[in-house]
Amino acid sequence: MPNELYVYPNPSQSLVRLVLDSGVSITGQGPMTANGRNDAHKVQLPAGTPSQGAVLQITCSGYHEFSNRGLIIPSETGEATFRIDDVDLIVVDSPPVPPDPNPAPGPATDPQGIIAEVYQTGQFNLATHDGCGLFTEECCKQLHNRNNQMWGHIKKNPGQNQYNGHAVDALMLLAGEGNGIWDIIHDSVSPNATPQYIYKGEPEPDLWYYPMPEAGDYALALTRNWKKRAEEFR
Repeated sequence: MPNELYVYPNPSQSLVRLVLDSGVSITGQGPMTANGRNDAHKVQLPAGTPSQGAVLQITCSGYHEFSNRGLIIPSETGEATFRIDDVDLIVVDSPPVPPDPNPAPGPATDPQGIIAEVYQTGQFNLATHDGCGLFTEECCKQLHNRNNQMWGHIKKNPGQNQYNGHAVDALMLLAGEGNGIWDIIHDSVSPNATPQYIYKGEPEPDLWYYPMPEAGDYALALTRNWKKRAEEFR
């Protein structure tokens, strides 16, 4: 018959549709045998259809849709032809970025990890008295802010080994999991000094304090409040 357009999709069970610029939509029939093949789909154009633009659409479950614009050329004496002129490429999806098998660790939250991070900054010379004292102060600050606000210094009296009134190489967790007094420097004030996290005994609330931005009654009241809270935890 005239005005027959044959399309051979793979898979052969695909749905074939031709949408003419005139607005007519024609669904193909098939699969069937034509031109020596058994996977043909026939699109029958209405009699008198003029040459015009059209979109050939082929769909099948589990496959990407094929859709391409071209020129349909009917024939009153034989098969119609579909001449592709416009070609639209499909953007390739970017492959997912595989996860980094060795991701950079985030900031530590455990006491030993926090102490190690402070030491790894390279800012503290543990072979010196002041270096140990400054290291202890920074560890206390980081532990207080990142692990447990019950971390504080151990008060020292005049005549005792101290730095700014506190222990040079130890801190106190007044309450909470793991509470107690902890040595954080092994062999302090020596060339062999290294960070450590060694339990030394029960907390002593009367010796606990945490540095405040302002001295005076306000700081003293806050310190007492922390000690009161510690007693409630225990």
